[in-house]
Amino acid sequence: MCSAVSNRRFEDTSLHEQLPRDVKPVHYNIFCHNIDYEKNLFDGTATIDFEVFSKTKSIILNQKFLSFNKVVLKTSKGEEEVEEVIKDDANETVEFKLSSEIDAALKSVQVVVDYSGIIRTDMAGFYTSNYKNEKGETKYILTTQFESTDARSAFPCFDEPNCKASFTISIEVPKDLQVLSNMPLDKEVVADSDKENKLFTFCQTPKMSTYLVAWAIGQFEYVECTTTRDYNGSKLPIRVYTIPGQSHTGKYALETAQSAVDYLSSIFEIDYPLPKLDLLAVPQFGANAMENWGLVMFRSTALLYHPEKSSALYKQKVSYVVSHEIAHSWFGNYCTMNWWSDLWLNESFATYVGWLCVDNMHPEWDVFTDFISGSMQTALDLDSLKNSHPIEVQVYHSNEIDEIFDAISYLKGGSVVRMVAESIGVELFLKGVSNYLKKYSFGNAKSDDLWDSVSEVSGKNITELVEPWIKAIGYPALKVVKNKDGKTINITQQRFLVEGATKVDDSITWWIPNIDNMLTKEKVIDAQNFLKLNKDTAGFYRVFYDDELFENIVQNLGKLSDNDKIGLIADTSAGARAGIIKTSQFLKLVSQMKSETHVSVWNEIIERLNILKNAFFSDEEISEKLILFSRDLYKNKFEELIKSANLDFNGQRLASALFEQAGISQFNVAVTKALSIYQSKDIKPHFKQAVYRILLANADTCNDDVFNSVLAEVREPSTIDGREVALRSLGSINKVDEYLPSILSLFFDGSVPEMDYQFLTIPLASNFKTKVFFWNYFKDNYPKFRNDVSMWTLDRVVKGFLPKLVSKDLVQDVELFFENKDNSGYEKGLRQSLDSMRNDVRWRERARGDLLAWFQSNGY
Repeated sequence: MCSAVSNRRFEDTSLHEQLPRDVKPVHYNIFCHNIDYEKNLFDGTATIDFEVFSKTKSIILNQKFLSFNKVVLKTSKGEEEVEEVIKDDANETVEFKLSSEIDAALKSVQVVVDYSGIIRTDMAGFYTSNYKNEKGETKYILTTQFESTDARSAFPCFDEPNCKASFTISIEVPKDLQVLSNMPLDKEVVADSDKENKLFTFCQTPKMSTYLVAWAIGQFEYVECTTTRDYNGSKLPIRVYTIPGQSHTGKYALETAQSAVDYLSSIFEIDYPLPKLDLLAVPQFGANAMENWGLVMFRSTALLYHPEKSSALYKQKVSYVVSHEIAHSWFGNYCTMNWWSDLWLNESFATYVGWLCVDNMHPEWDVFTDFISGSMQTALDLDSLKNSHPIEVQVYHSNEIDEIFDAISYLKGGSVVRMVAESIGVELFLKGVSNYLKKYSFGNAKSDDLWDSVSEVSGKNITELVEPWIKAIGYPALKVVKNKDGKTINITQQRFLVEGATKVDDSITWWIPNIDNMLTKEKVIDAQNFLKLNKDTAGFYRVFYDDELFENIVQNLGKLSDNDKIGLIADTSAGARAGIIKTSQFLKLVSQMKSETHVSVWNEIIERLNILKNAFFSDEEISEKLILFSRDLYKNKFEELIKSANLDFNGQRLASALFEQAGISQFNVAVTKALSIYQSKDIKPHFKQAVYRILLANADTCNDDVFNSVLAEVREPSTIDGREVALRSLGSINKVDEYLPSILSLFFDGSVPEMDYQFLTIPLASNFKTKVFFWNYFKDNYPKFRNDVSMWTLDRVVKGFLPKLVSKDLVQDVELFFENKDNSGYEKGLRQSLDSMRNDVRWRERARGDLLAWFQSNGY
């Protein structure tokens, strides 16, 4: 069967920069001391044991922002100071020139490096973050974020994932501070250098990559538990650490971690590999979390949850992010990608397995519907752009790595993993994964290593079947047509591009599971009892039907699962966007779904309708009719839910979503309800964002009292998630002249940490009244965004808000603005954003007449 695959073979893309391999590290002993908390400086000593493989008179390591004081080489022949130290800051390396040659006969050598470094302020490397305690005093936490290549800014090293070594970490700090690291504390003693200091020394780690090394310094408190099962004869300790006064909000994450560790140890048939697990909430943290082995770090809203004060949305977020990061203890930490081109081996599996953990802990949440509506559709939309990239993407230089931490590496990869698992059976798939992890334990692997293990247990050549899904850009669209005989249906595949009619490389045939394992460009199936393809939206592709088949689906929506409905809504919207089907077909479909009951189905409707509205934001006539249509779509279900008491978890989420959308669509009942709730001063956590957004989005309720209340929540949040909720709400502001200047000033006045910029930029760019103002503000302040904001943040800001700017004039303005800029660091996101903008402009021009005709015939 597998020999029928006619795909070209994909070239090996393993070439990348790397340090010379004359020597390779075996063990690092890292000692940090003389930490200056005011000047953000520190001293370090790195004692590195190397294995020698070939003759050399120099040792080259990675370094960044380091200065070198003394470097000594120790061998069996004695010790000597190195002859010369040559820094190459452009390439982030340092060369230690030796006075005499070393060779493999020595077997091992040791280099002792005394150096100095900076404590960074950009949420990377060894960096500082701060918070205010209950007295209003500013306190600091020093912590680390080394992925992908910033360990080199804290100690000289072979900062490459396949140069694994063991580590011993020692840190000297004032005696009123605590230190955490990957391993349990070995000893804590009064420092020899200063009796006011303590020296923390941690147990030696197993072999691991440099990007997983971690430490944190500050004043902490914690909640703790142990696993329910034994590990190496005893229960495994788990702790959630926070700044003082917040540990009680870590209890839910603790429960989640306990469940995830036991569940993953079971399904992988490999016990959690370290003797402890700590999870730390960091005041300023760029991503949601980082999977440092044994010391996982999080932004607060991804770890902490208050059952009385936090929104239900954040409970699910904590569940998933904690599970995702713990999954990395196996995928990424225990078994690591050989090089960053295989980043998906870490992130795709942690994505899929993270959702498996949540589903195991909360089967009543039905979380894979959320995965299909959120994660999978986000990836499908991004991968339909011509400037997408393969899951396994060539990365040559370290400065290219951060740009591939995107929806393709995480969400497309996770979707393809889910597709394979569903096609051969999840239990069998996990058996193959277990074999893979055991085979490459404490080592490194490449893409095919995983698929070979899955192939062995499944009896199918999964390695070959999955190759185009991993190594090619894009995915197929299946076109389904009923043949003239009325007895059969014809299915063909071609790469789907949202550009529509643009010619594409058509030499690839994607394996389509569950359609008799379709391995050809075309297939004929029996029409009897046929309803739709891609059952439960398990496959990472889109499906488009002829008019007769589509009408039959619409008439039989009650026969579809919620997952089927999500896929149908998304495919119909994407087909309209690409010009494959009429946009009115999408409106016709969702107009038949007013009585749906699943939150994920409604979330998909909301998302797709908002994409359509955004394309027509400056077309007053169409916009007005879309608002009327939205109001009609949401109001009945909203009125039903708002009267309901004791809503379950998903019921709260649905009620909140429909409340928000009905109010933004100017449904007077929702606006009146929001005002009543606000005036009562008793806003339930899951309604807070809806109430704020509705009141700020409507002219009659957007006033000083409401605005100042939300602004105060930004500056001094009263709950863990308060700032994020308030920033999203401010983006909905109706009265631009009165309030927008104060909102824009938040970016650089110190009120909003840069890690939270995206929670304001995306809503401002989504709001029809503010998007052009925000774009002009961004242009005027570009030097600040470029120079004062970390590239991690800027990349996410750029690709988050630019696709919202849909008009010919805006596209031209964006092209002109970035034409002569240094776009390194966000170039990939910029190209993708321009693709999306141009495509939506074409959609708007193509669909206007169709929409007007449909609205007229349906009474709008």
